[in-house]
Amino acid sequence: MLFPEDKYLTNHPASGGSFERLKVPYQNTSDSFHFHAKDFSKQFAFIYASRLDEMLNLLEDRVQQKWGNDIPIKRLADLREECPQKCVIIGTLFKHQELKPSILKEISEENQLAPQPPRSHYTNDTDILILEDALQRIRLVGNIDVHSVVTGVVCAVMGQDRYEESDGRFFVEDFIFYEGGMQKPLKPLESSPLLVLMSGLNQSAANDFSMSLELLQQWVFGNMEGFGQDHDWEAASIVRIVIAGNSVKASLKPKNHLQSKASNELASSELLSAVKAVDTLIYNLAQSVPVDLMPGEFDPANHMLPQQPMHHCLFPRSAEFTSFKGVPNPYSFEVADRIILGTAGQNAHDILRYSKLETPMDALKATLRWSHIFPTAPDTLPCYPYYQKDPFIIKECPHVYFAGNAGDFATDQWKGSNGESVRLVCVPSFSENQSIAVVNLRTMDCKKVSFKIEAIGEE
Repeated sequence: MLFPEDKYLTNHPASGGSFERLKVPYQNTSDSFHFHAKDFSKQFAFIYASRLDEMLNLLEDRVQQKWGNDIPIKRLADLREECPQKCVIIGTLFKHQELKPSILKEISEENQLAPQPPRSHYTNDTDILILEDALQRIRLVGNIDVHSVVTGVVCAVMGQDRYEESDGRFFVEDFIFYEGGMQKPLKPLESSPLLVLMSGLNQSAANDFSMSLELLQQWVFGNMEGFGQDHDWEAASIVRIVIAGNSVKASLKPKNHLQSKASNELASSELLSAVKAVDTLIYNLAQSVPVDLMPGEFDPANHMLPQQPMHHCLFPRSAEFTSFKGVPNPYSFEVADRIILGTAGQNAHDILRYSKLETPMDALKATLRWSHIFPTAPDTLPCYPYYQKDPFIIKECPHVYFAGNAGDFATDQWKGSNGESVRLVCVPSFSENQSIAVVNLRTMDCKKVSFKIEAIGEE
């Protein structure tokens, strides 16, 4: 029996009784992350040019709010050696990092370089920060920390270019980012719809947490009191489940574009069994609640960002239900009049590798300040060579912003410079912690729910 999109059973059909689940409006707003036409003949420089053009217009208003109209905005070509003046320049940051992996270094026969051991971080005290506009570049020094940003971030810096003292360096006194854009006001809700975020199912023969997955399903079906007696956190109020990547197989060895394709492929038999396990799980859940499946770094999907929805033929049982949707990574949607934006976690992990930010939550906050979901793409994250737009710019501030596969659960409330308030969620990896994140869309609170056999409950 198939259930229509606007009505779901709180109990699984096999458990007996049934009653209507809470209903809320839903809209998929991820159209900009879908490939409508593919053209791989373009150079990656176009995406940086598009990013800068779009961010220039957005940042100019921020510059006037921050520093007024007395300090002019200049292009790098307009800076003069003979009469340095305090000004604002807007451009894209580039970090020169000696430790950054380079395929040219690896294949260099002239230098006869030996293979280097893999690193988890590529920062060094010798890193240099450079600002580029459409025509020129200049090195930044002064009041800006090179280790707190990454390549690809667009920002406005205020200071002076004192050529005689600095050999052409720009002395930064202050700087700003766009910081997420304007935010739609929250409308009050009478009910407390719950959004479930989970990731890192890592279905493979090497992991066996089937009992935890069974407990998760029973809680979703309304057969467990996962939140005690708190009415605002009843399982019957779950309106949507988002599985944020790495459902099929996760690897201890990170995948990157420098590795061969063969080294990252799974054995066909193991892959088949893992996909079947995911299909069975979603098939069970989709009979009771809408389920959105995002691809992740290790899933059978395209590796370039944005990752397209995994093909429905991989999940023949789940595909029977209209309540199951394959969605892209990143994923943007509206539910209960709340704007939700999230990724499978590649952005947070890559930022941590190329900066001295310490936690995925720090990286998540940084992408909101920078107003860009994947600032390190295409430099160190592979992405489609866009040439007319950059779909990863955050022009409208979301109400909930999440990153999957973060290891441990973490949540925080981010406050923007114009009063924006965003619930940030680092979604735990289920294979590591047997836990999920649940967001109450009325109060905008977030809790962790654990399905470990030894300790079931909320935190």
